[in-house]
Parts: sequence; structure tokens; C-alpha cells
Amino acid sequence: MGDQEKEMPNVRFGRALYQARKSRGKTQEWLAEQIGCSKSHISSVETGARPLQPVDVRTADDSLGQGGRLLRLHRELYEPRTLDWLDKFHNLQAEAELIREYQPILIPGLLQTPDYAAQVIPAGAPWFTPEEVAKRVETRIGRSTEILGPLTPHYHAVLDDLVVQRRVGSPAIMAAQCRHLVDLAVSGRVLLQLYPWGTWPHPGLNGPLALISSPYAPDVLHVESVYLGQTSDDISAVRRYGMLFARLQADARSTADSVEFLRGLIEVYDDGAWPGVAQV
Repeated sequence: MGDQEKEMPNVRFGRALYQARKSRGKTQEWLAEQIGCSKSHISSVETGARPLQPVDVRTADDSLGQGGRLLRLHRELYEPRTLDWLDKFHNLQAEAELIREYQPILIPGLLQTPDYAAQVIPAGAPWFTPEEVAKRVETRIGRSTEILGPLTPHYHAVLDDLVVQRRVGSPAIMAAQCRHLVDLAVSGRVLLQLYPWGTWPHPGLNGPLALISSPYAPDVLHVESVYLGQTSDDISAVRRYGMLFARLQADARSTADSVEFLRGLIEVYDDGAWPGVAQV
């Protein structure tokens, strides 16, 4: 029975369990003994033929020293309505090997500075109290530090020119945000490209998207809407949007040219001014 014939949550969790077990150098027999089941049951779970019961997930997570990772993944896969979509998205990012993200509206959360985030969050949710805003900024920056700290996941980002020219806060905030992007791009930690204004046809008009590749699970497509984000591991959708992202990268500026574009904007912001829309 191929992966397409199995339930995708079972396949994703099974691969995660297999990866966790192998990384600890443990056998299926050993894990079966910890859980109190047969080796064949563990084999069936790891191949995605059947699920692992929630009570056994906790035992597996503890036994394999996963620090709650298997529990979070199991909750995400089998209890999606109880998990905030942003938490789900960030969990996927944390488990990723490669993140490809396109953003035509705002700086992606993982690349935001604290001051930029502190302006964006209440603008989109004016009902938040100052305390709630501060907490969300702290969470966002903490996730960024955690995910972008190691060498992986590899992060490829394509941003529309308007993203770095949109008025968010003051020119000083935008100057600092652009410097942060330059630092990430120059360091090689992020493959950053800016998509020029006026380029047509524009394959990114349907909005923000992210493609997330994990070493132990099928690739996932994440798209944002006004209210909620949606994820899908449908093979056709992932493949098609992968083609779309490749087109965006092909038509975008090179990383070097993108850095020079950002440096030009920094000069304008440092003068306390705002650039013209889609400055050429």
C-alpha cells in the first residue's frame, strides 16, 4: 500500500516516529517494549498503516527524549481544530529542513525585528491590549531566534518590492528592518530575493504562500487568507505551487541586487523620508 493510499496524518506521524527512533539508535523491539506493544505494531505505525494511540505517543516521546515534539505533531495532525493556525504553521517551520516563502504584503514573521512586529501586530488586531501585543512580539521574536539559530532550516524568501516600502511605523523602524534583512542575506543564512515592481506576468497575485519540506514527512503547502491560514500536503497542490515559487525566484532580483536595492532604501529611510511607491 503506497503513501497515497494511506491516511496522510498516519504517514507523517509514522515517518516522524521512525526518524526519532533512528536518531536515538533504538530498535523497533526496544520501542515496542517501552510502549507495551508488539514490534509489528511499531512497524505498522512507522509505515503509516495505522495510528499510534495518544497515550502511547506520550510514552514514545518520553522514551525517545523528544521534549514534546511528537506530542505537538500528533496534536497538529489529529486534533487540527484545537490548534491555532499560527501555532500549527510555526510548528511546521520548526520541524522543517527547507522553507520557501513568498510574501507580497509584509515582512515574514521569522524575519521581522521587534520594533517592526510591535507595529504590525496591533495594526492588524487593534483589539489587543498593550500587554497582549508585547507578549505576541516576544513569542514571535523567540520563534525566529529558535528557528533561524541553527544552520537549518534553509530559508528561501521572495518579497515584493512593496513589502519593504510599505509604511510600517517610522522611517527609523523601516531602516532597522531593512538592515536586518541585509544582514541575514549577506550572512547567507537566508536566500533573499526582492520581486521588482512592474514585472508581468506576476505569478504571486494570489497572495502569500509557503512550501515547507521536512526530512521525515511529505512536503506541505501553507497559504494565508484574511482570516485563517490553510495547510495541505496534497501532492498535486504542493507540486503546482512549487512551480509557482520557482517562477517567482526566476523573475526576482538576485540576492546581490536585492541587497543593493535594500541599501538604497536604507539611505532614504535614514534621511527620515519615505521612498516613492515601487521605487525604481
